[in-house]
Amino acid sequence: MNLNFYDYITVIAETGTLSAASERLFITQSALTQALKKMERIFGGPLFVYQNRSMQITPLGQIVLETASGIQDATSQMANALARPDSEAVRHLSVAVNVQTGSLLMGKVFPQFHRRYPELMVHFIMAFTNGAKKLLDQKAVDLIYCNDFQDFNSKISQHLLYRENVLLAISPQLARQAGLPTDEKLPWKLPPADIRSLSQIPFIVSASGSHFRHKADSYLKSQNVIPYVICESANFLAVQSMVASQMGIALVPSTLADYKNPNLLHFHLKEPLTNPLVIAYRADYDPPEEVLFFIRLLKEFCASNGEHSLY
Repeated sequence: MNLNFYDYITVIAETGTLSAASERLFITQSALTQALKKMERIFGGPLFVYQNRSMQITPLGQIVLETASGIQDATSQMANALARPDSEAVRHLSVAVNVQTGSLLMGKVFPQFHRRYPELMVHFIMAFTNGAKKLLDQKAVDLIYCNDFQDFNSKISQHLLYRENVLLAISPQLARQAGLPTDEKLPWKLPPADIRSLSQIPFIVSASGSHFRHKADSYLKSQNVIPYVICESANFLAVQSMVASQMGIALVPSTLADYKNPNLLHFHLKEPLTNPLVIAYRADYDPPEEVLFFIRLLKEFCASNGEHSLY
């Protein structure tokens, strides 16, 4: 995707209209409209809606806007670094991270990495899996952290950090009504749940366009479950908060399971579903020592913490 598109969405959000945004950007309104449509196809949903005669940003648009801000900051910092004498230049590492789990995981690992490489400036850019891949293709980032492992892809080198279980999140009240045991809280102490026996309960699902949503939809289809969806969200903590309020059930990655919430239970699935945690870079990129160390830290952290690696 053209990186100028990130400037476009920022200006549209600031001005509230396509006409005002096109004037500030010095492009035609029709060209801006086509660019917005292309962005919405790429990210899998509307980025703005019309309300009170202005364009209001959607939750998906807000995520993209935050990504745009990160890219703009990274570009500015890179330009400042390049303007310095070589002796004062700061080395940089840019990583596009999964919107839903990436920032949490990086926050756990980065302090140890920073202690070893304090002079290295690291930029974490939030993006869905498809958006992260496009940034990698455009050489806008050095690494991506995503949930899509394709061992046949010759264009990128991939490291499988961990293959986490996907869990069923349900309130104790709904679990009892469905005949599930509620005497234990942790999934490894509970019998697995058959998602087909719960198909009549409303579902709270991941955001449209995300790789996890695609994975969950494919799984439910394989189980002959047509979910009655009442809400979708990119924030798994918000999803589980709604589950705890007995609104419905949800599928969540185990690394984001809120085991501490007294109004939540998490079950393994009778027909297992897993979610790969992957770090990748271009096949033509020769990772320096610090990048290899960063990848090793991620692998060791995921392997040692297992189902509760982010808690």
